[in-house]
Amino acid sequence: MSKRHITVGQQTWALLCKNFLRKWRMKRETSLEWFFSFLLVLFTYLFSSNVHQDNDFPQMPAVDLGRVDNFNDSNYVVTFAPESKTTQEIMNKVASAPFMKGRTITGWPDEKSMNKLDLNYSMDAVRVIFNDNFSYHLKFFWGGRIPKMKEHRDHSAHCQTVDEKVTCEGSMFWEKGFIAFQAAINAAIIEITTNHSVMEELMSVTGINMKILPFIAQEGVTTDFFIFFCIISFSTLIYYVSVNVTQERQCMKSLMTMMGLRESAFWLSWGLMYTGFIFIMATLMALIVKSTHVVVLTGFAVVFTLFLLYGMSLITLAFLMSVLVKKPFLSGLVVYLLTVFWGSLGFTALYRHLPAFLEWTLCLLSPFAFTAGMAQLLHLDYDVNANSHLDSSNNPNLIIAILFMLVFDTLLYLVLTLYFDKIFPTEYGRRHSPCFFLKSSFWFQHRKADHVALENEIDLDSPSNDAFEPVPPEFQGKEAIRIKNLKKEYKKGKNERVEALKGLVFDIYEGQITALLGHSGAGKTTLLNMLSGLSVPTSGSVTIYNHSPSEAADLETVSKLTGVCPQSNVQFGFLTVRENLWLFAKIKGIQPHEAKQEVQRVLRDLEMESIQDILAQNLSGGQKRKLTFGIAILGDPQILLLDEPTAGSDPLSRHRVWNLLKERKLDRVILFSTQFMDEADILADRKVFISNGKLKCAGSSLFLKKKWGIGYHLSLHLNEMCNPDNVTSLVKQHIPDAKLTAQSEEKLVYTLPLGRTNKFPDLYRDLDRCSNQGIENYGVSMTTLNEVFLKLEGKSAMDESDSGIWGQLQRDRTKDPGSLVELEQLLSSCHEAKNAVRGMVLWRQQACAIARVRFLKLKNEKKTLMTILLLLGISFFPQLLEHLFYELYQKSYSWGLSPNMYFRSPGQPPQAPLTHLLVINKTGSSIENFIHSLRRQNIALEVDAFGTRHGPDEPSYNGAITVSGDDKDHRFSIACNTKRLNCFPVLMDIISNGLLGILNSSEHIQTDRSTYFEEHTSDEYGYMSNAFFWIPVAACFTPYIAMSSIGDYKKKTYSQLRISGLYPSAYWFGQALVDSPLYFFILLLMQIMDYIFNPDEIMFIIQNLLIQILCSIGYVSSLIFLTYVISFIFRNGRKNSGIWSFFFLIITIFSIVATDINEYEFVGLLPCTILIPPFTLIGSLFIFSEISPDSMDYVGSSEHYILYLALLIVRRHFHLNVHA
Repeated sequence: MSKRHITVGQQTWALLCKNFLRKWRMKRETSLEWFFSFLLVLFTYLFSSNVHQDNDFPQMPAVDLGRVDNFNDSNYVVTFAPESKTTQEIMNKVASAPFMKGRTITGWPDEKSMNKLDLNYSMDAVRVIFNDNFSYHLKFFWGGRIPKMKEHRDHSAHCQTVDEKVTCEGSMFWEKGFIAFQAAINAAIIEITTNHSVMEELMSVTGINMKILPFIAQEGVTTDFFIFFCIISFSTLIYYVSVNVTQERQCMKSLMTMMGLRESAFWLSWGLMYTGFIFIMATLMALIVKSTHVVVLTGFAVVFTLFLLYGMSLITLAFLMSVLVKKPFLSGLVVYLLTVFWGSLGFTALYRHLPAFLEWTLCLLSPFAFTAGMAQLLHLDYDVNANSHLDSSNNPNLIIAILFMLVFDTLLYLVLTLYFDKIFPTEYGRRHSPCFFLKSSFWFQHRKADHVALENEIDLDSPSNDAFEPVPPEFQGKEAIRIKNLKKEYKKGKNERVEALKGLVFDIYEGQITALLGHSGAGKTTLLNMLSGLSVPTSGSVTIYNHSPSEAADLETVSKLTGVCPQSNVQFGFLTVRENLWLFAKIKGIQPHEAKQEVQRVLRDLEMESIQDILAQNLSGGQKRKLTFGIAILGDPQILLLDEPTAGSDPLSRHRVWNLLKERKLDRVILFSTQFMDEADILADRKVFISNGKLKCAGSSLFLKKKWGIGYHLSLHLNEMCNPDNVTSLVKQHIPDAKLTAQSEEKLVYTLPLGRTNKFPDLYRDLDRCSNQGIENYGVSMTTLNEVFLKLEGKSAMDESDSGIWGQLQRDRTKDPGSLVELEQLLSSCHEAKNAVRGMVLWRQQACAIARVRFLKLKNEKKTLMTILLLLGISFFPQLLEHLFYELYQKSYSWGLSPNMYFRSPGQPPQAPLTHLLVINKTGSSIENFIHSLRRQNIALEVDAFGTRHGPDEPSYNGAITVSGDDKDHRFSIACNTKRLNCFPVLMDIISNGLLGILNSSEHIQTDRSTYFEEHTSDEYGYMSNAFFWIPVAACFTPYIAMSSIGDYKKKTYSQLRISGLYPSAYWFGQALVDSPLYFFILLLMQIMDYIFNPDEIMFIIQNLLIQILCSIGYVSSLIFLTYVISFIFRNGRKNSGIWSFFFLIITIFSIVATDINEYEFVGLLPCTILIPPFTLIGSLFIFSEISPDSMDYVGSSEHYILYLALLIVRRHFHLNVHA
């Protein structure tokens, strides 16, 4: 036995080498992984080239915008609602404003009536909607005279340079007339309320943009998209690590743990490799961020560290999901969705919508923390000269804190992975209680006293002692494996439990080869799994050299002593035979200098040197079994636990394994299970029979045959002269209870009782004398273990067992339409139909049978159906998004204008971005009345009573009001910080309410800014514009629907059907009977959804419904049969539905783009429609709906001929594909 020393480092290195070999050997998967990763990097780089906008003005002075009444624009009309005496009076006063001369004002009963207003394209309407006499909405056409956004984003540019001129977004209120209308309406309200005109004061207000300090800003929504690309930049790598780790954990981790694998080595091997991949991607992403100046002030090292830590946290998140989600594809999908959702949630940090406590709490979600980190980097640039963010100096510390949060997230996900890995094990793992870490035994391994077997430690239901052969004296005291009252229960359904083992009690001895025998499902594999530590008993105990494999403290010791050959083959298909042996030698802890020699020894002993460099996935079933056995004997273990070690092996390999086991049995323990009774008879010293989880008997072959054998078999070979009745009489003369068990013309077989051996000599003597009566020769053989097995099980039991097994098998097969049962039924149907009918009747029956099988297969192809539903959702998404956009943005909205948007209230603590309102008195006299009126509006003021300050040069304030003139005739100048979008309207309301307060009114004027949209207009091209998206997506469905024939070719199903007389055309048309209606239904559903989301085009749709249905039917048929042609051509390869689906999508989009940019219209459209089947539907609709009359004249055709041409092209594709 080789000395073993298990270390995490050695195992990690071996598994890491295995992972890199996987990447190297599985080139297709690796290529896709890196292709899509670099594609995301490329998209990010291309996208970032237009993202960053560096508005680094050296020192832009204040800009005077002029007086309010300088506004002069004639391209508008003014409407108001509701029309009443007071509102009519207010609007009459508004008409007296200087800029309103010559303008007409119309009143309407309500806002809805205003939609009847008929305007030409050069005019727009200014709508004034009164809530009451002091509150109103100023409504402008969306995107017209007021900004589209509610407020500047924290990281967006508030001013831009256009043609060497600086323009600020907030100036639009002043330049496009909003302030002018607001001032006029406010003046009219004040005059009607107080009978005092302030029209001149408000019309003479001047507006000034404060001086602009240097700032760094990004392109708004474009930056959001760039950050989103950063969030998903690692998604391809993380998807593949999720899939690979989930798959390996489910299939191999428990088996490797049984051989001594440390859990930390498993996770480290994957983590280290993908950390290296993340390092490469993080370097590229950081270079993009810095080279395109998305982040300016922060250094490369910080940006790189942010990406690296984010990627590492995603790796551990993928580990966590691989434990919680059992399906590889689903685990990858869940990680991607969590990344997108949690990362998108982080945009709330970018726009500072969350309180600090909640933001830091959500940083426990690493994608959120990464987005928050990117937001801090952008804020650090944007806030470099921020007047209101007084704590901006702490931003570097916040970035460091976020980096620490990402480190914490990585460790947290890793700890959760290790925790859930113990309480949610795989099929063969050991389950721990949820509070296992609170037990002292988890932290401190207590050595238990050696187990001593007691005489009274016997199960009451154990077999009687005469069923067991006494153990020879030389084996007394050599009990290596002791099994006492062992029970194992499995949960079946919600409340039902099944007992796999029912109180087993027996010992296995050193120096013996012991065989476990029993019917399928008797519990042999369950017992071996518990001995190897793959599962733990429900009750009872198992000890191996006084170590319990069910105890974590003893499991490593047991794994060093044992070599296990489980029922399923243990190997990695992408490794060669030698590499598999080397890997498991390292896992078992064989010393590095001995591992190579041990591998060579196993190859030599098993005669596998000729196949040592062949990949395991290319081995035959018997060779794979031999490799699994070779892995079990690595290190010459003290104990061998073998579950059917020679299953599927050829006779030579079986004998080689038998010889190896016989050579190694001295001072070792060998326990194996088998279904071959001759193997157990030849190889095992002791046989243990188990039936339905209970121990039947145990002993040597001779003991079992004597105890349960049916006797001896007398075989007589006869010639034609022999009379069988005379022979039978002769046999019964000596042994009356002999039974004739088999008879043929040349042979008779009798069963002779065991107790009649004393009569055998006389019988032999008489048989020798009868050689002249036709008996040529005879022989006697003892009973076999097969007969012992049959007798132990009993005939009735065997019948019942067989019925149960086969009944279950039949039930399982009926669930799988691709099973042999369905195939046999179909073959039988074809054969009987061929004998019964001919011609078209036979063809119809075969096509219907194929359609039935196709339907059953489709019902069970859950992955395909889920993909179809996903594609269907993708096709609806743009239309849903457009509908939501209209509901959210194109419907009227109202944004209130209030002083508390920018100015603190008295006593309010500092809070970004609020400031005091600066009031500068340059009248030379007291303005206490005006100041008092401002304070009544709950505004914290900072008053310069002596007029020494200059408002436009005070960018530390959000706004400033300069009062000039004399004490009876005030003139106002308002200066606004360009970062505050609504500052001018807010200050105009503040001045208006200040004047209203001076005139002893307690009322308050409230202005809201609103927008409106024109209603949808119907046109015949609206339907086609939506088709630009959903038709290319519709082309992606057929590879998932119509490629099932590839599976039929691989399983040889199609060959069997052809041999049975199936017509090839019946096979394809039978499939089409299911595939075509399904595809047409999907296409119809997509069109219906298009109609639902675009109700304004309903008349155009109804008028052209017939052409759409006819084109759709032809398109469905042609594309389905095109996919059949592709699947036939590539029938020997992989299915690759996803690749073909993507190919159809790209081809269709390319054709649409090519047609759209083609200047020859019909001449370019026609070849694309004829030559490219996925483009046929949209091309035919183009031909019918978008060919102008001039084009029809050009091609010399009428509208009816164009319609016929569109249908003819679709039908042509169908017939070509059918003939192909």
